[in-house]
Amino acid sequence: MPGNMLLGSIQISGEHLSTVEVRDICDSLKNNSTRLLSLRGCKIDDEDFGPLATAIGESKSIVQLNLNLGVVSDSSRARLLGEALTRNRSLNSLFLHGSPLGDEGLTVLIPSLSTHPFLTSLDLGDCRLGDGSIKLISALLPPDGARQGIHDLTLSANPAITARGWAQLSVALASSSTIRTLCVDYNSIGDYGAGMLAVVVAGSRTLEVLDMEGTGLTEFGGQVFLDLVQNYPVTLKQLVLCENGVSEETQQQVNSCLSVNTEDTAQEEAASPDPGPSTSVTPGRSHDRDTAAAAVEA
Repeated sequence: MPGNMLLGSIQISGEHLSTVEVRDICDSLKNNSTRLLSLRGCKIDDEDFGPLATAIGESKSIVQLNLNLGVVSDSSRARLLGEALTRNRSLNSLFLHGSPLGDEGLTVLIPSLSTHPFLTSLDLGDCRLGDGSIKLISALLPPDGARQGIHDLTLSANPAITARGWAQLSVALASSSTIRTLCVDYNSIGDYGAGMLAVVVAGSRTLEVLDMEGTGLTEFGGQVFLDLVQNYPVTLKQLVLCENGVSEETQQQVNSCLSVNTEDTAQEEAASPDPGPSTSVTPGRSHDRDTAAAAVEA
């Protein structure tokens, strides 16, 4: 089979998969020997996608699923994937970057996503989403006892989301989320939306990474963030402001403040008693404008 098939990992990119190859993948999933499945940009015939989705639903081992770049190419496939995720209880990371879902396709997926107990990392970048999707996504953010909530969210390159949508997302994030990483790069957010997200940063005790590259900020928006990181305690460790109308000087000042904050936090953690080993699992992230999904250790 083309691609990389290490123990616990199947990674294939840009191939047209035959029925036999899909069957082999399904067998691996059903045998619970695969933790990461990445079929980024692969072409799969319609008659093979259904069995693949069924195998994903039956797998008890898969924790990361990358179907970026058009594998879920229509609402029918979104429905099949949704049915699979309703049955699956092991997945924690789902990457659908570059899938033409639209609000309609996400509506089909949401029932399964909203009840999945362990899903914490979600990439819906470049999925043609609009304001209608924001309300659906907002409902996924907070933990509710039955599920952990979303910790890592990518909404890059969904320019149909308006100021109203970003306002709604900001309220949801500020209300009850435990978000750690938020990527909203290459969207029409502007200074108004940046101000709302700055409030989210100020109030959050979990947010560590905010990517706002190419979001239409001016120097005013950059100064809002600079004032925030200079004068208020934040958990933020990385703020990406490049490809905006924010001066290099302001960006450097922001980065300098965040570096100091990160060093202070590290010193405080080093001085505190060791709480013991952690049992949590941090999922990989997918930025499919640049790279494929990170591999999960077998």
